[in-house]
Amino acid sequence: MSDAAALLGGLATGALGAYAYYSPALRPLAHAFTLWIALLAAVVPGARDGRAILRAAVALAAAVVAFYYGKDVMYGIRYPGMPYSVNLEQLALWLVLAALAGTAAGLVFGPIGREDVRGTVSTALAAGLLIGEVVRRSDRADGVVFTVATLLALALVLARGIRSRRQAVRVAAWLVPMALAGFLLVSGPDVLEQLLLG
Repeated sequence: MSDAAALLGGLATGALGAYAYYSPALRPLAHAFTLWIALLAAVVPGARDGRAILRAAVALAAAVVAFYYGKDVMYGIRYPGMPYSVNLEQLALWLVLAALAGTAAGLVFGPIGREDVRGTVSTALAAGLLIGEVVRRSDRADGVVFTVATLLALALVLARGIRSRRQAVRVAAWLVPMALAGFLLVSGPDVLEQLLLG
């Protein structure tokens, strides 16, 4: 993967999230981290730490910008003539979070695909983030779309990360603690947003 692919992937997933925001069938995807975790699993693995951090931060920042401005465009299409503008304070907050998350995600997702301990733990944590997202959203009726998206993202993470049966067993052993860590990590931004903007 290239840096350009990280940028384009971020723009594409952000635009998809914005479209999903106004689509009754796809709306659960607009409020889930599943798209962004899949994005990171697609564009970051295999890069060294500095490059992985750069790709993750660029992908997430592009996704945030495309999501917020895409919502603006979609609102104009759905409700012609009605005023709507991007909340720049909220956008700025999510861009800061994208930079912070990009740093952490680069370190976590970069080693995915290696058979060493770091690669195994990184794969388990990426899968744990997806499982944590399912737990975080368990009180909502998100339906088939969210389930399918999560299964596809999980398949992507495991396909990118597992290189042998032996490693698959090690990843499975790490899944429970990483799912707990994943739940805490995916819950954090919403809590922070409520504290800062609430």
